[in-house]
Amino acid sequence: MKIVSLGTSGSAALWRALILASLLILYTTTAFAQKAPLSDRAKGMDANNNGLVDRDEARGPLAANFDEMDCDKNGGLDGAEIPAFFQGTGCPKKPAKSASAKPKFPPLSDRAKGLDANKNGLVEREEARGPLAANFDDMDCDKNGGLDGAEIPAFFQGTGCPKKATAKTAAKPASKPAAKNPSTRRAGGRPPQAVRIAEVLLETTNETYSVIGRVTALQRGPVAARVNGAVETMNVNVGDRVKKGTVVATLAKRRLLAEFQRIAAQVVRHQASVKNAERELKRMGKLSRSAAFSRARFEDQEGQVAERKAQLAEFTAALQKLKIDIHNASIKAPYDAVVIEKHVEVGGYVNVGAKVVTLQNDKNVEVEVEVPSFRVVGLKVGTSASVMADNGKKYAAKVRSIIPSENARTRTRPIRLTTEFGDDAVLMADNQSVTVELPLTNGNKILTVHKDAVIRRANGYIVFVVKGGNAIMRSVRIGRGVGIKFHVLKGLKAGDKVVINGNERLGAGDRIKIVQ
Repeated sequence: MKIVSLGTSGSAALWRALILASLLILYTTTAFAQKAPLSDRAKGMDANNNGLVDRDEARGPLAANFDEMDCDKNGGLDGAEIPAFFQGTGCPKKPAKSASAKPKFPPLSDRAKGLDANKNGLVEREEARGPLAANFDDMDCDKNGGLDGAEIPAFFQGTGCPKKATAKTAAKPASKPAAKNPSTRRAGGRPPQAVRIAEVLLETTNETYSVIGRVTALQRGPVAARVNGAVETMNVNVGDRVKKGTVVATLAKRRLLAEFQRIAAQVVRHQASVKNAERELKRMGKLSRSAAFSRARFEDQEGQVAERKAQLAEFTAALQKLKIDIHNASIKAPYDAVVIEKHVEVGGYVNVGAKVVTLQNDKNVEVEVEVPSFRVVGLKVGTSASVMADNGKKYAAKVRSIIPSENARTRTRPIRLTTEFGDDAVLMADNQSVTVELPLTNGNKILTVHKDAVIRRANGYIVFVVKGGNAIMRSVRIGRGVGIKFHVLKGLKAGDKVVINGNERLGAGDRIKIVQ
C-alpha cells in the first residue's frame, strides 16, 4: 500500500509538470507566431533561431540603424521591421486580428511563378535566372532578398522602383492624397546615397585612329647616259653621298673632241665663204647704174650668199651639238643624294638612256598612307596629323594631298603627308614603315557623357540625372567610345549632371548626397 500511495503522488506531480510545460510551449509558439517571419537573407543572421535578428546578430546596415529599426523596442528585428525601414514606410502597423489575410507581396506573373520554388511569393536570389540573376541587386528595391510582382516589371519597363502603398492609404482609399514631399515620403528610410557627379558636355574631341604608312622619297631614280660611249671613269661607290653637280662617271671624249675640231674648221671655212659672197654682192650692187650691170648675175649672187649662210648655220649647229655631247660625257648628279646602286663599271659601253647609277635624296621625303575610304570624308588638305617612327619618336605632319584613286581590293585611298622630320630625315629609309595618327572627327562638337555614368540594363542603357536632391533614372542611346566618355546620341543634353560614382545601388528617385 505504501508503494502504491507513493506512485500515485509522483504521478500527480508528473502530470502537473507536463501541463505547465505544454502551456509554456504554446505561449512561446503563439508569441513567435505573432511576429512577421524573417526573409531568408535575415534568417542567416538569426543564430539563436528565435525569429528575430538580435543586436549582437545584426550586421551592416542593420547594425548601423538597429535602434531606429527596432520599432517595438524588444531588442530584436522581425520580418516586418527590416523591410519597413528600407522601404521608408516607417514602423509597421500590426494588422487587426479580425482582418482577413491579404497577399504579402504583389503577385508574380505566371512566368515568374515558375521560378518561385518555395512558393513564398518572391523570386529569391538562388531562384533567379537569366536577366533576373544578372540584375538582382538593382531590381530588389526593398532589399528583402526577393523580387516581387511589382519590382520585376518596373525594372524592365524602366520606371524605377515601384511605390509602396502604406497601410493607412490602403484602408482609406478615398482620403485626400498626401503632398508629394520626398523628405516626408522617405521619413525613417535609409540615409541619402553618397555620389559623385559629372557634367554632360558638348565638346570637340581629339580622338584619333592609327594606320600604318611608309616613308617615300620625293627624288629617287636612275641617272642615265645622254650620249653613247665607253665608261672611262667611275667616281662613286654605293652609299656615297654626292652634291648636286658632282661628276659620278665620265665617258670617252676623244672621238667627240676630234669631231668637234673637224666641224669647227668647217664653220671657219663657211664663214669666209659667206664674207666673199657678200663682198661680191656689194660690188655688183654699186654697178647697178652702169651699162655693165646685169640683173641676172646680181640675183644669182644673192642666192649664193643665202646658200652659204645656210651652210654656215648647219655647221654651227653641228658644232653646238658636239659641245653638248662633250659636256654630257661627264655624268653629273642632278640633286643632292646618296648613291643607291651602280649599274656599270669602267670599261663598259653605254648607249643613250642606259642606267649609270641610281640616286636617292634622303632629305626630301614624305609619308604615304592607305586610308579606308569611309574615313577620307573627315580629312581635308591641311589636316594636322602625327607620325611615329619605330623608335617611338613622334613628328608633326599635315595632309598634303588626297589622291583620287581607290584600291578596289582593299577599298582604301592613298594620302600624302608632309612631315617635319628635320635632321632625322637622313635616318629614314625609303619604304620604311611608320605609324600615322589621323583625327577621327572632322572638328564638329559632339555630346559626351562619362562612361561610369552609363549602366547597362537588359532593355538598354540608363543614367541617373541629378534633379535637386534626387536621382532620376533616364534611358539613353550611346554611340562610340571617346576616351573615358561615350558619344551621346539620345536622352541627354549639354549641362545635365549625371551620377558617375555610387549609382550601382541607386533606384529611381532615390535621395542622394553629392561628395567631391
